[in-house]
Amino acid sequence: MTKEEAVAELDEHGFAVLKEALTPDQANALRDRSVVLAAEERAAGSEHIYHDGKSQRVWSLVNKGRIYEEMIQLPQVLELQQHLLGDDCVLSSFTVNLIGPGAPAGSLHADYPVASFPKPLPLGAFYSNTIYVLDDFTEENGATLMVPGSYKRGYGPDPEKQYDDVVKISASKGDIVIFHGATWHASGANNSERERMILLGYFCRSFIKPQQDNFKLVSPEVVERATPTLKRLLGYDCQSGLRA
Repeated sequence: MTKEEAVAELDEHGFAVLKEALTPDQANALRDRSVVLAAEERAAGSEHIYHDGKSQRVWSLVNKGRIYEEMIQLPQVLELQQHLLGDDCVLSSFTVNLIGPGAPAGSLHADYPVASFPKPLPLGAFYSNTIYVLDDFTEENGATLMVPGSYKRGYGPDPEKQYDDVVKISASKGDIVIFHGATWHASGANNSERERMILLGYFCRSFIKPQQDNFKLVSPEVVERATPTLKRLLGYDCQSGLRA
């Protein structure tokens, strides 16, 4: 998919699937490293688990391996995030999301804190998300659900209502999905016997407070070797008088 095609998909549907955006080596390395991190945090008792212990998040990935520093700066990701959020957009958070066997489906939602915005919601994005697909999405393991064009409706989904225009994203290991933060979405139930793993690269406009405080969380060593692009994503360019 060309950039122009991806932009057209984003503008019409609120999401775009970039097929084979990662090489097999990149996808394998990301998954292997993420499995290790998840296991280490569980062993240390510092994990963030949910779905009654069936699913897990690993936070602050920029600080947990050079491969994550590289992957959050992929040009094909940034050019679409910048289309949605402006050339000076910043990283809000970067996490592993491990959906374990038996995890239930999530509820349809718009990304935090879009649902708290005054209504009607603006068409322009204030937040947008990136899914790095590290396991094939299947009927059994719970593909991500989306409602095409829902970001244009001006409001979020009603948790008590069923919607007949929900689609399951068709994506394979190595694909990347970009979506507008107000696009309604949810994780599907994992009815398989194996975990389903993705990474979530969450971005916001430069004048918005990120989900995580990268100034405090990212180590001096990472900042010292960071490219100008990574420093901008960490927020150094939008803090008056701050130098990295």
